[in-house]
Amino acid sequence: MNCNKESRGIRNNNPLNIRQNPANNWQGLKKEQTDKEFCQFKAMKWGLRAAFLIMMNYRKNGLLTARQIIKRWAPPSENNTKGYINSVAMFLPVDVELRTYDDYFRLMDAMAWVETGRRLSKQVLDETMELIARELSSIAVDEISEKA
Repeated sequence: MNCNKESRGIRNNNPLNIRQNPANNWQGLKKEQTDKEFCQFKAMKWGLRAAFLIMMNYRKNGLLTARQIIKRWAPPSENNTKGYINSVAMFLPVDVELRTYDDYFRLMDAMAWVETGRRLSKQVLDETMELIARELSSIAVDEISEKA
């Protein structure tokens, strides 16, 4: 048993608890992955970058609201999905289409709170946005704009 009081997602710099998958070779992964279930990143911004890219893939596949994303991210077979959605609903509307980067970052912050018990710091969110902004030309984000 790990006596570290930090949650697994915080220890792994993976606040949305992205599972290990050999098909994904995320940028920013630690060289040695000691957690066999969940990815371990070098810094929090890399875990959030991966989460953002997953959400952009969900968007391309028609998942446009927080509720739709959470049902896919935290399916009832593994989670209390209804409780997860209700918790996120304290932070943002769950049935409104996410249209801006700010919307997705608010969703990731709320999901991190559900997954780890901690909100994301402004510094971590800013670092992640800066990292993603450098890549935006190569990410297909449809009609999403940085500001509404």
